[in-house]
Amino acid sequence: MRKRQSDREAADYQRSENRVYQREGRWFFSSREGEFGPFASEAEAQQDMEGYVGLIDLRPEQEGPVTPD
Repeated sequence: MRKRQSDREAADYQRSENRVYQREGRWFFSSREGEFGPFASEAEAQQDMEGYVGLIDLRPEQEGPVTPD
């Protein structure tokens, strides 16, 4: 079982393999908080997603969810 910092109890989950995707020539990534993008390239979307996941992992539990602007 894995536990996200924001989860109260440990739960089984798998990270989606298809978080980064292309739509109408633009790149996006999705998370349980929403959709992020557009990005100019797949590499840029992937890099931003990895940074976002790292930010979520470091976020104190008492803070609310991080949502796209």
